[in-house]
Amino acid sequence: MMKERTRGPASLAAILRLALWTVAPVAMLFAYACGGDSRQTANAPKYPTGISEDVEQQLKYDARVDSFDTSSEDLVVNVNEAWLNSPPGMQERSVGQWYSLWHSNHSGKVIVQHDGNTIATWTSENGYKPETKSKGDESRSES
Repeated sequence: MMKERTRGPASLAAILRLALWTVAPVAMLFAYACGGDSRQTANAPKYPTGISEDVEQQLKYDARVDSFDTSSEDLVVNVNEAWLNSPPGMQERSVGQWYSLWHSNHSGKVIVQHDGNTIATWTSENGYKPETKSKGDESRSES
C-alpha cells in the first residue's frame, strides 16, 4: 500500500526553510549592491595640484569670477551674477580665502567688483566689508 503525503506542521516547516534559503542570498546580494564603494573618490575629477595654495589658479577655476587683476599690490576680482546671487556667508568666505592667499605674498587688499562697481573689500584693518547702497542711489537706479 502507498502512503499518502499529509499536510501538517512538517510540511509548513519545509516551506519556511525553503523560503529562508531563497530570501537570505537575495538579501545579502541586495546589501552588497547597495553598499558604499570606496573606489568612487579615487575616480572623482581632481583640480590641478597647487590650486589650493595659488590664488590665481583658484580664481581661474572659480566659475563665479569673470576676470581678475594682479598687477598692483591690491587684488581686483571681477565677479559675475552667480557670485552676487550666492548667500552673503559664501561671498564673505570666498573673499576671505582670496585675501588670505593674496596677503601671504602681498600687503594690499582684495577688491571685488561687478560691472566696474566695487561691491566688497577685504582689508587687514577692517576685514570683510560689503558696499551698501545709500537710499539716494537706490531711488535713482529705480527710476
